[in-house]
Amino acid sequence: MPVLFGRMCVAPILTGLARENPDLELELSFNDRKVDLLEDGFDLAIRNGSQGNATGTRIRRVGHEEMMLYAAPAYLERHGVPETISDLDAHDTVTYSRAGRVQSWMLEEEGIPSEFNPVSRLRFDDIDAIADAAADGFGLAWLPFWLVSKRVETGELVPVMRHMPPHVSEVWALWPDGAHLPTRVRAAIDALVTELPKQASSSNGAGRDCACV
Repeated sequence: MPVLFGRMCVAPILTGLARENPDLELELSFNDRKVDLLEDGFDLAIRNGSQGNATGTRIRRVGHEEMMLYAAPAYLERHGVPETISDLDAHDTVTYSRAGRVQSWMLEEEGIPSEFNPVSRLRFDDIDAIADAAADGFGLAWLPFWLVSKRVETGELVPVMRHMPPHVSEVWALWPDGAHLPTRVRAAIDALVTELPKQASSSNGAGRDCACV
């Protein structure tokens, strides 16, 4: 499972399942790379975003995560609150970058999706570090709700451009294709379907189908 998402959202659900089932053994691996389930000997993988055609695996949607713009109140007091996508060009940003490539922000204005390419002097390959920098007032950041929900509750960060819907990215469970799904794996998937929307999204998954195989 992805490192930070796995640690904050997935692991608490699976350890809770283990607490309820004393005979269940867990071996959890946190890694942002995509593993080969059969070659690496895993029963189950949790992945974010589009998965395409995963050969040799079955897949089930277990929830979704919501990405929005956030900033520290002190930053907005100094620089003003952006209202439109074009306003963003005048703002400082903190961005996610890996291998020299900065992640675009997927925004929606008046029902029209838009891909915004932020220019920033602070670039990190760790979203927790991005959230820290945004809370310290370094600029706007595009972050998942599950990561910043407590910071929003305490007022360290506030949502920006709330009139825009969040960008929704699906979360999937994948397991090796086969005629029989082990009971332990089905129990883990069912627990994730029930609990993950509460962890990962502000809407708790309301109105979204998370039970498709």
